[in-house]
Amino acid sequence: MGTWGTAIFSDDLAGDIRMRYRSLIGDGLTGEQATDILLEEYQEILEEPDVTSVFCLALAATQWRYGRLEPRVQAQALEIIDSGSDLLRWKEDPRSFNKRQLVLSKLRETLLSPQPPPKRIPKPFRDQCEWDIGEMIGYKLLSGNLILFRVIGYHVDLGGTSPIFELLDWIGQEIPAQEVLESAGIKVGRQGETQLQVGRVSKRELPLGRVLRPGIVLKPAQNVAFPLPVTLWRWLDGELEARYGLS
Repeated sequence: MGTWGTAIFSDDLAGDIRMRYRSLIGDGLTGEQATDILLEEYQEILEEPDVTSVFCLALAATQWRYGRLEPRVQAQALEIIDSGSDLLRWKEDPRSFNKRQLVLSKLRETLLSPQPPPKRIPKPFRDQCEWDIGEMIGYKLLSGNLILFRVIGYHVDLGGTSPIFELLDWIGQEIPAQEVLESAGIKVGRQGETQLQVGRVSKRELPLGRVLRPGIVLKPAQNVAFPLPVTLWRWLDGELEARYGLS
């Protein structure tokens, strides 16, 4: 769990709780159903006092903001604030302690104030990948040259499914014959990388005009090996230039 400040959401876990709650509501669940799912998903780590504190305060703040603060969540958050248990992890740093104390005081005031009407939360976008393992995917660079990726696996999380590629050591103007691709090696990046995960956070992000599906499927040269570089389609051109010298 990473913490970089005293604000309620200056914490990785707190941010995850907010995002997951929004996602569940966007999928059509009630606030109560979303809370139950979160409690189940985080059940194992909620035995740790520091985790419980971050979880409950983030959930209460999120629910209030979207007009769905539940009495059970409100009560637990207020108990944490009034007991001073959340402040224990800040006691070694007086400056941070005072800042956190002020944050909690403001949150307490907020949680006891009338919350806004329930706000609509749109259904979250989830990435999808319809490409098969081994499928060759052409990508047109900004220069007009063409390169070729091969799908070697997928990464699946709450954001959906995104492809993991290996990049063939080939560049040209049009898709070559399959025999050429069968003999092509794998391009190695400047730091020795040979795999790249590419995702998207919106449907429009995939540059369809620059992506080609020639219908060629060849066995991958390698298995997926984590950790590996990750980028979004919107940043792919810069990533290819920085890692592989391709532009």
